Amino acid sequence: MSYVSAPPVFSPPFSFDLHRGFHIHDKDRHQVYKRCEPKKLHDLLTYDEEAAKYTKAGKLRKNPPRHTDETQHFYVAQLTHYGLKPTKSKQAAKSTLLAAYDSAEGLVVPKHILRLEKDLESEFRAKQAVLLEERKIREEKEREQEEKQRQKRKRDEDTLLAEIEEASKSSLSRKKQKGKPKQLDFHKISGTYTIVAKQVSDGWKCQGPLRLKLAPSSTAQHLWGSFDFGFFEGKMRSSTKPKDSVIRFHWRGRETGEGESTYGPENVATLEFLPNGIFKGRMYWDCLGEFDLQGKLEASSSGDGDLEGGVEDWKHEYWSINDANYERERVGRWGGWAGDSDDDDVESNSDTE
Repeated sequence: MSYVSAPPVFSPPFSFDLHRGFHIHDKDRHQVYKRCEPKKLHDLLTYDEEAAKYTKAGKLRKNPPRHTDETQHFYVAQLTHYGLKPTKSKQAAKSTLLAAYDSAEGLVVPKHILRLEKDLESEFRAKQAVLLEERKIREEKEREQEEKQRQKRKRDEDTLLAEIEEASKSSLSRKKQKGKPKQLDFHKISGTYTIVAKQVSDGWKCQGPLRLKLAPSSTAQHLWGSFDFGFFEGKMRSSTKPKDSVIRFHWRGRETGEGESTYGPENVATLEFLPNGIFKGRMYWDCLGEFDLQGKLEASSSGDGDLEGGVEDWKHEYWSINDANYERERVGRWGGWAGDSDDDDVESNSDTE
């Protein structure tokens, strides 16, 4: 739960807030002076620098304690705290405080100041209670909204999974009837897919839908992808030619929290493309292991210049996630500098890579 506090309440020169309690706020010097307790204040007022050089037994200390006196403004503020008339000099303020100690009543806080302190605290606590209640109501509404979004995502996922299951059965039936399937056309399976990956969305409590975009390179040598799965994102590159409607990908990406990159050879995804713009497959992420994922084509890349043109950016990001840049980023996370993060494994505009 994030920290929350009501603003300070004032009755000049006094103020009250959550952190500092009852205090005097010197706006000109941006200083706060709390009331110093009588014993500690007396020790400050009667400090004898010469006497501090000796022990109680009268021996000279090898390392006498260091003492730093408070400022003039501190002592003048103490006069106000104790209901005494302010002075214009530090020494006069100290003398006035010492005289109060020696008086018949001693140094005491007047009743009207104690009453004011209590009133300011009550006013602040009331405002704080209202603020906390408002936050509680707001957070409850946010939780309700998040739950509605999760429930909607779950319904959408269940609907999509049912479609995929039906498409899978239909595809299997056609394979038995027609024999060898046709070669996949990268352009026909390109576009934006809505993804179901329950181990990801349930394990990390994702609210919105997961997305995967696919598009071929300029000569269709490779199928490239860009995905956003909430807690990790990345770029995919086909590593094999399609076989029986199945394509194997390697991917490189990052955790979206701290931005740490991942690019090892174990980062693979195998997707089987079914009729009606549907695929199913498995993917590996080191934070989760291997997990199932299914997708449905929501928007074809046909005529989508932004999607097709984005492949060059996907290539650059994919190849720039490598050993050299990982080390630079690792040093950078600890406040160091290890050069510019500009090394690609290959030329990002090469259509053969």
